[in-house]
Amino acid sequence: MRTYSPTSVLERNVETYPFQDGWNLILGEPDIRFSTLIRGKAKSGKSTYCMKFAQHCSQWGKVLYVTAEERINSKTLRKRILSCGVDSPKVRFLHTKHIEDIDRFLHRGGFRFVIVDSVQHVAMSYEDFEDLRQKYKRRKLSWHLVMQTGVPLAKWEHEVDVLIDVKEGFAYSHGRYGKADRMQVLNGQMAQGQLF
Repeated sequence: MRTYSPTSVLERNVETYPFQDGWNLILGEPDIRFSTLIRGKAKSGKSTYCMKFAQHCSQWGKVLYVTAEERINSKTLRKRILSCGVDSPKVRFLHTKHIEDIDRFLHRGGFRFVIVDSVQHVAMSYEDFEDLRQKYKRRKLSWHLVMQTGVPLAKWEHEVDVLIDVKEGFAYSHGRYGKADRMQVLNGQMAQGQLF
């Protein structure tokens, strides 16, 4: 371990994602290892938010989308892919309820974003998440965790950069980077004009 002077901290290069299309207003321009916790009630739009986010992120690299709740041959998963316009081959879906499977795919390398939908369905504890994040901390890996309302957040909310609350079709942002406080997720196309 070592300490750093203010000058040495300011001289360090910080890689960021230059988000666009409204994502920059809700998420800002975060560093490449940023993390989010997306929470809300069932059927509130969490997965729709994540699908649109996965498509946008795919321009910077591969996205591992863990769909623990829906099978790959699920009609609802297919419908959401189509309605959200997810067509990038860099978005890779994995249906599993096992953390070991997520670890195995990350170990192979190549992914820049991990979306776990949802934490409850893979029985991921805060400690499991920290173990995985530490294991791959040298990689340019950004974590995005979906959680249903009702799980105690004390440990989680202080360790992620942005909290996204999805309520009645809107995603509300609380975090370090964004300039806007909400974005429409359901009932219409997401666009800058729908950010308030």
